[in-house]
Amino acid sequence: MNLFKFYLGLWSGKLASALLGKKDDRPGLLARKFDIDFMAHAAKPEQVLLVTGTNGKSSITNMINDMYLKLGKKTACNSQGMNTFAGQSLVMLKSNNIFNRPKVDIIVMEADELHADETFPQLEPTHLIISNLGRDSMYKNANPEIPYRSLQKALKQLADTVLFLNGDDPLSCFISETHKRIFYGVDDLGLKLRKSISDDFSICPKCGHQPVYKYRNYRHIGSFECLECGLKSPDKDYLCTDVTSDSIKVKEKEGSYVYPLISDTIYNIYNETAIIAYFREMGYEHETIRELLKDIHLPDIREEQLNINGIEVIRRAMKGQNASAAGSVLQSLVSEDGIKEVILMEDEMPDETTLETICWIWDTDFEYLKDDKIAKIIVSGRRHFDHNVRLLTAGIDKDKMVHFEDDEEIISHLETAGIDKIYILYDVEALSRSKNVLKAVKEYLENHS
Repeated sequence: MNLFKFYLGLWSGKLASALLGKKDDRPGLLARKFDIDFMAHAAKPEQVLLVTGTNGKSSITNMINDMYLKLGKKTACNSQGMNTFAGQSLVMLKSNNIFNRPKVDIIVMEADELHADETFPQLEPTHLIISNLGRDSMYKNANPEIPYRSLQKALKQLADTVLFLNGDDPLSCFISETHKRIFYGVDDLGLKLRKSISDDFSICPKCGHQPVYKYRNYRHIGSFECLECGLKSPDKDYLCTDVTSDSIKVKEKEGSYVYPLISDTIYNIYNETAIIAYFREMGYEHETIRELLKDIHLPDIREEQLNINGIEVIRRAMKGQNASAAGSVLQSLVSEDGIKEVILMEDEMPDETTLETICWIWDTDFEYLKDDKIAKIIVSGRRHFDHNVRLLTAGIDKDKMVHFEDDEEIISHLETAGIDKIYILYDVEALSRSKNVLKAVKEYLENHS
């Protein structure tokens, strides 16, 4: 370790962070410019939690961090979702003082699964939550085997890390059998799933035969077994067995306990179960966790809900370029009660030079939107023609749809008669657009009660 280079990186990064603000990850890049192994050389507190996986890591990270803050703990967290080298280095800058001594009790960090083999050994996690693995955009892993290999390689260098694994995810639950592993999952909720276009678990990884499911909760997530070789879902240490309108029940070895429900979307039920499993393993009592969850909400970069004059307005992230994640959002939407209107805002290109593939929409289960409870679909954005064609091929009545480029047209096409819920589905790159549309919808509904 070159102390001179490290401290130049530490001090210059801290100065840059003070000047640029906490939402800018360039100070992390600056620290690494002086010391490429800055994250490895930065001192760590006794507890370092990393949260990774294809989907759900931002939500889990933010909620766990919020819970620790309510407990009075000092944390360092990349709550803005900056989960690669720059953002992670920024967290290390925030977690230490100018003498490279930890000034926080715990680091809670979202970590990109694709670069696990490069970053995890430097970050030295004491605990790791893997939410799930699945296909992502063509720009990232394209195939879940790529991040799986990266995670396996990383964990070979982290013998003492405790793993929290989704026992219903066949793509990640078998990872690294040499580690201490805590499994969580969700029991059969009786969801009636249509056959998905994309299938990330079509063959058994052990023998190559076709696995069967006792039940599926979404995508490839559920209780599975290969009748040929016997490979099957592991037993769960923490299993969500029941969900009501405002609570979930989680079974563990000591018994079953009820907790407040954060979100009734199935993927967030998995996220909450993972959080409960983590805090229980950290030694927190049920009542403490229950009280913490009462005031915990999904980060507003992922979901926001308002009730305006009797109409529920839900702004919900729907990852573009990620067919399986987008399909999960659509599945949850149609499973919810009420007559719905959908505003679809996908494929927000950062700038005119950005390369983009539109093939993901043909792998996404837009057929879910062919539902009698969906009264209207409004499509906005530069790719509105592509999405209109895709919706037509999904068999959706053209009279239910309108499409255009300018978001300002949305309000003029909004329906309120007979509508119970309005969904604003947006690409994560279109966060500011979605907030502007939510504001406009709110104003419209308040003035047209």
